[in-house]
Amino acid sequence: MSAFFDDSASYFTDNNSVFSAIHESAHRTTCKWEQRWPVSDWTIDIGCGQGYHWKYVSDHSRLIGFDIRLESLMKIRDRFPDAILVQGNLLSLPFKSASIARASSVYALEHIYFLEDALMEIARILAPKAKFLIGLPCEGGAAWTLGRKLTSERTMSRRYNLDYRRYIALEHCNTAARVEKALKFHFRPLERKLFPFDFLPFINTNLTLSIASERL
Repeated sequence: MSAFFDDSASYFTDNNSVFSAIHESAHRTTCKWEQRWPVSDWTIDIGCGQGYHWKYVSDHSRLIGFDIRLESLMKIRDRFPDAILVQGNLLSLPFKSASIARASSVYALEHIYFLEDALMEIARILAPKAKFLIGLPCEGGAAWTLGRKLTSERTMSRRYNLDYRRYIALEHCNTAARVEKALKFHFRPLERKLFPFDFLPFINTNLTLSIASERL
């Protein structure tokens, strides 16, 4: 599946209006929080991928894109030639302690092995009281699991001739509940928003979860 990563990405973002609405939900929420809590110093997009979140950001001059995949960073470079991009491992961020004013991470933390260590490292580079804004799929929830079974699991298994359930079990190693619990060791929760049924505040009944938090 990793070999087909770039080819498959558009399936979740461009080719289906329902998928696009789901995918954009956490990006839009995170963008609103970024506007609510503006900063003038350095910010970082952790697990930036191909830069999908960058279209929601008006000023890229103090934004750092960080990802482990060089291929993804090159996609950003094609669209934003002046982008500041860093390839590296989230467990060893190449930034000074308390040097970053704000961090965001949309659809990345569900992929991170050694999650607690990664969150400790993110907290290290953030300034005191800095905001950490997160978007997640409701991995582990009933609605998300059923939706995937009826859509992407069928399509991806057929398109790439692979066991998509096994791939997801390896790739989405963290549930939304686990990420939310692990955050509390280093970050104070400020706000929580679920999509599409925010009035039903449960992971099981929703598809994406956005969390605004503050470094302790």
